[in-house]
Parts: sequence; C-alpha cells; structure tokens
Amino acid sequence: MKNSYRIKDKVWIHLGERNLVQGRIVEIIDLEHLGEGHDPKRDLYVIEIKTGIDDVYEVRSFEQISSDQHGPINLFKHLDNVRENNRYFKKVGMPLPVGRQSLDNPDDNYEPSPEEIQAALDRSQEIIKHPALNLQKETKFRRRYPKKKKQ
Repeated sequence: MKNSYRIKDKVWIHLGERNLVQGRIVEIIDLEHLGEGHDPKRDLYVIEIKTGIDDVYEVRSFEQISSDQHGPINLFKHLDNVRENNRYFKKVGMPLPVGRQSLDNPDDNYEPSPEEIQAALDRSQEIIKHPALNLQKETKFRRRYPKKKKQ
C-alpha cells in the first residue's frame, strides 16, 4: 500500500456515490507555514476530477483517497472494527451503513423475505399519514390607523 502520492498520480475518492470517482492529483499542500498547529506530516492533496462541463477540484487528505477503484479508501484499510470506528467516519463526512452487510464481503444477492417487505410497506404507510389540511384563512387582527382629516 502506498504511503504518499505524487503529482499526476491517478487516485479514486468518495463523493457520496456507491462507486469511487477517478481523479488525478494536481497539487500537494502543506499547511505548516500557517503556524496554526497543523501536522507537518499530514499533506493535503488537490484532486482534479474531469467532468463533461468543467473540471472539479477536491481537497482530500491521505485517509480519504484510494489507490485503486475497487478497494476501500485508505481510512478503511487501517481499521479493524468498523462498528466502533463509525463515529470517526461520520466526523470526516462518510457515515457507513453498519448493519447486516460487512465491508469485506458485501452480499449483493440478498433477497428480502416477504415478511420484511410487508414490514417496510407498513412503515412507509405510517410515514405518509398526516392530518387533514385546513384551507380556510385564519382571521388576523388588523390594526386600524386613524385617518387624518383633510382641511
């Protein structure tokens, strides 16, 4: 596994979609010169993502980058127990669906049982219930200002 990246390296990042998005490192930023207590070993990478209209630039740290399109980002590679570290994932903006599926072996062929389908339908029916709408206008008190008499 790589410990650092160089300019023009191909990388993949997470943008909130199911699959990772390919980009290219165009700049490496070190914030030590600001004197605000930034870690000198923690570089920030500016990643260029090609789109059909304009290029998009994202700034990510080493933990938020993956060196291949199939593998997890580097943050996931170092952690042993995902359930305990979900709090850290939320902190960096990547909450995980911790539950039935594991990150190592996702089960894409999962078929829900008829009972699970019926329970989901019942929950959705409860969510959409709302009180009747009141379409009549409420009368508001209007302050009357005295009219000035013309002389």
